[in-house]
Amino acid sequence: MTRTTYLREKAAAQGLRMTPQRVVLLRALSKTRAHPTADEVYRAVRRELPTVSPATVYRNLQEMVRAGLISMLERAGGPVRYDAVADDHHHFICTRCGGVIDVYLKGVDYALDEARSKGIPGRVDRAEIQLHGICARCHS
Repeated sequence: MTRTTYLREKAAAQGLRMTPQRVVLLRALSKTRAHPTADEVYRAVRRELPTVSPATVYRNLQEMVRAGLISMLERAGGPVRYDAVADDHHHFICTRCGGVIDVYLKGVDYALDEARSKGIPGRVDRAEIQLHGICARCHS
């Protein structure tokens, strides 16, 4: 099953109507292993739908995040990036160029220290580890 098909099926299961803009947006996201910014997604969608507005793309990205179709990668000092990779993974962020690379860690488990973590108002649904360092391209 292609990533586009997987995302479309997941959208349908979440009750998210597939508008022409969302179809193109999902296709653009599924074509890349990169972690594009909203502006990069907008430019990719605009190649197929020249009349689409930035607000439409940004609103649909947020709706897809809320529906659990895609995830947002936030980091201090950098733009929000979007990730359509559905499998369980984490991220390596290059502190020099800002590049983001998917990493797959073996045997990662966590236990919440409730005594020191007071005030969590619910349950933890997902944990993500961000590794920071210099990527191979910047290191050489």
